[in-house]
Amino acid sequence: MNQLITYCGLLLALLLIAGCKQEVEEPLDDSIYGYEYYPLETGLVRTYQVDSIQFDVNGGGLPVMDSVRFYLREEIVESFEDENGEVQFRIERYRSEHPDGPWLINDVTVESRSQNQGYRQEGNLRFINLVFPIKDGIEWDGNAFLEEGLELVVHGEVIEFFKDWDYRILSVDQSETVGDQAYEQVVTVQQADSDNVIERRYSVEKYAKGIGLIYREREILDSYCKYQGENEPCIDKTWREKAGRGLITRETLIDTP
Repeated sequence: MNQLITYCGLLLALLLIAGCKQEVEEPLDDSIYGYEYYPLETGLVRTYQVDSIQFDVNGGGLPVMDSVRFYLREEIVESFEDENGEVQFRIERYRSEHPDGPWLINDVTVESRSQNQGYRQEGNLRFINLVFPIKDGIEWDGNAFLEEGLELVVHGEVIEFFKDWDYRILSVDQSETVGDQAYEQVVTVQQADSDNVIERRYSVEKYAKGIGLIYREREILDSYCKYQGENEPCIDKTWREKAGRGLITRETLIDTP
């Protein structure tokens, strides 16, 4: 009889523990993931000022710079499910020489977001721009979907654009002023930061809470010495002096109507 009472008491205790455990393990609040830094909804519009310098080499083997400023307006026009049942957001991008237009269609891109990753598809290139939950110092392979050694054509020259890229969150929830606008909570993502005499790969993006991408800066450069097989002439030169291929771009959010 005593054994029966003991057994029943033990069973009751286990049931109570299980019940308590079930109460503790409630579903996590979505706010801890940081999805607000990567908002996706139909009708969202963002306008960027783009300052770009592209480099190539003239007939005499010396670098030539071509500078331009223009404006890009992105608008999420629709959402749809792909063949895997994932919700995709179609973004039309318009270009203008002036911040107020007129606007001409430039291209179309797609963004999506899973529980743990934020994606962007540009042409046939897919990137993992952010990972969730957002944490300072976390690293990931944002170019996991790209072919290794992929080369792109920039201003008529072929360059290994994504060489030595390694995504990492540098800071979270920092207040920053970007352009003329102050933001209270910003996440900074470093996508690349490598530099030697003949190559430079630098890329950084900033995301503001409730807005999304507010700034992108890239310096993807090869020196003209790389293709001449002689590094000495490039050792003491700045990248604007020795860049033979590639680009420097800065995209700054200027309007969110």
